[in-house]
Amino acid sequence: MNIYFRRKKLCLFQLKKGFTFVETLVVISVLGIVLPIVFTVLYVILQHQIRIFRVTEVKRIGDNIIQVLETNIQNYAYTIYDGLTEICDANPAIPFPHIGDPTSFRDKYKSPFSIEHNPPDLIISYPAIVPPAPTFAFSQGQLNSSKIEVTSFSISCNRASIYSPPVVSISFRICYKIGSNCLTPRPEERVFLDYQSSIILTSYPTL
Repeated sequence: MNIYFRRKKLCLFQLKKGFTFVETLVVISVLGIVLPIVFTVLYVILQHQIRIFRVTEVKRIGDNIIQVLETNIQNYAYTIYDGLTEICDANPAIPFPHIGDPTSFRDKYKSPFSIEHNPPDLIISYPAIVPPAPTFAFSQGQLNSSKIEVTSFSISCNRASIYSPPVVSISFRICYKIGSNCLTPRPEERVFLDYQSSIILTSYPTL
């Protein structure tokens, strides 16, 4: 009788050990299937979050650049220059419309400021203001961050008649740098936005 019970306990113990080993194999197999899927999903989510961050940053910088340019040109620009030559002016000796590519602007006090595209950066600058002319209310310097590149920058002006205001047109593309520039062979990493604006001068000389 004792021998029977001992054999039964031994069989149950061996059976229990056998199920534990099988369960371990099942768990390992399941993990082998599930873990790659989990890591793939996490990778996709991470890449999606990175792209969202880049798009948000590009839009934030781009919106700020266009707002700075619109506000300062509209509020401060009185005359427009290409080098030392005034363009888009009210000179009736030249048939209208007057068009040109501005390199700088001047306010009513003849204080100049300029918008320079020095790839990959866009810079707004002005020299020291000579009193009694007031200083500009805006800060000068680089408008984009170190991770944002400004490309395809274009600026032009147009004046339809003596009494119509000059219109300054601006367009540019900004993109998020992948390394030292925006070039990447992977389309999913490319993040860029195009901006354009037509700015009507608030004040301007007439004859």
